[in-house]
Amino acid sequence: MLAGMSSIPSHIAGIGASAGGLEAMLPMFARMQKTGRVAYVVAQHMAHDGHSDLVVRLIGRESALPVELAAEGTRLRPDNVYVIPAGNDGRVRGGTLTLSDPAPEHLSTPSVNALLASIAESSGGGAIGIVLSGTGSDGVVGCRAIKAAGGMILAQDPQEAKFDGMPSAAIDAKLVDRVLPAEKIGETLAALFPGTPEASRTDAPSAVYPLSARTTAPDGSESGITGAAHGELEQLLRQVFEATGIDFSSYKEETLLRRLDKRKATLGAVSAAAYQTLIRRDPQELRTLQHLFLVSVSSFFRDRESFRALERSLAGALAEKRENEAIRVWVPGCASGEEAYTLAMILHELLDQYRRRHPVAITATDLNPDALAMAREGVYRQTALREMDLPLRERHFVPRGQHFEVKPGLKACVRFEQRDVLGGAPAGEHDLVSCRNLLIYLKSRLQDELIKSFHQALRAQGLLFIGQSESLGFVGNALFAPVDHYHRLFRRRH
Repeated sequence: MLAGMSSIPSHIAGIGASAGGLEAMLPMFARMQKTGRVAYVVAQHMAHDGHSDLVVRLIGRESALPVELAAEGTRLRPDNVYVIPAGNDGRVRGGTLTLSDPAPEHLSTPSVNALLASIAESSGGGAIGIVLSGTGSDGVVGCRAIKAAGGMILAQDPQEAKFDGMPSAAIDAKLVDRVLPAEKIGETLAALFPGTPEASRTDAPSAVYPLSARTTAPDGSESGITGAAHGELEQLLRQVFEATGIDFSSYKEETLLRRLDKRKATLGAVSAAAYQTLIRRDPQELRTLQHLFLVSVSSFFRDRESFRALERSLAGALAEKRENEAIRVWVPGCASGEEAYTLAMILHELLDQYRRRHPVAITATDLNPDALAMAREGVYRQTALREMDLPLRERHFVPRGQHFEVKPGLKACVRFEQRDVLGGAPAGEHDLVSCRNLLIYLKSRLQDELIKSFHQALRAQGLLFIGQSESLGFVGNALFAPVDHYHRLFRRRH
């Protein structure tokens, strides 16, 4: 906390988001600045059966401020971010967050209207509403309450938002004070509090590169990254490619820069020249940077209810297959293999249950050679299996000291390959493509290209399974029809 500032927030900002909201929140919170005055509460529409921890982890990985999952009675503190858990509505009462079952009239939860209206009542003129990407109009009623109380409303620029319904609804209702790119919201709030030390954030790109000197992205849009930052990153990406053979040019520059800045801060490299000096002294630093750039996080049955929804659809797909016809699966961005083995277990269990015989061929691909080596070994800590039922673990794993190893029969049906996800799909038509929590790290244009690649890789009526916090966009919705929208399961349209 900043010297001389209260532990009680003078302002509470309610953040409302739905489809595409997480993609807006990552750059927004990455560039958020400490003020000692504002607490942030997030109402991100989610399925009732969970995924809250994943949202907290994803935001926390990029955020300049601490992020936590809210609980009943959580006391709000300045410069902290609180995410309302799935299946709850959240309301602020006198600086404390209360949770309740969703009201029947709320079509989506957590309700943005409920959160913003409570902030208006609790904070009056200190209330702030922030409306990000999403479909529908949730938030308009809450924004109206904040404006009536003398508070302020910010909205993400609809042209930037992946889905413009929510910000456009607030703008059309003439309730919005400022329309901004998501990444500019933090510095806009900081500017409202004169006297806030800029030095309170040393890990943000703006601490090294002022955002006033914007550059132009390859697609012609303003990227919000300075020419100096872009030039440094471009040089480092070339160096990483030469050292490791891994090309990161398709990843969002904002994401890569955040991780680069954190690495430089850890090493005390205060400038691009200082970091280059360190690389010349220790060329292995480029491999360390490569590992930081890669997203290699996975677990068994992550988001268990989503896998149950997938299991139901796979049972239907098996019923339509001829006896002994192979079922083929592609898992791009497989990290250390947990998701690929999870799918193998589901398919083996279904085949046993329905007494069917089908060869299972799962191709799991990733750029990270170390993660792939771990996947091939198939040995995991006990904590990695915590979401798995004990009988399932006993059928498919054998103990190895404090660890557990995947049994040979399960290993045999999964092939791991080092492959760039944008380099095309493995040969053959697939029944399922499972690509979870990778799209959010890629540039929008490349997300669309990847969705097209998935469409081509799938057989007619094949399934696409993506992360709970991801969305398909307009190209994806033209190519895929929802099977279970809450659990992000789709079917190839044609």
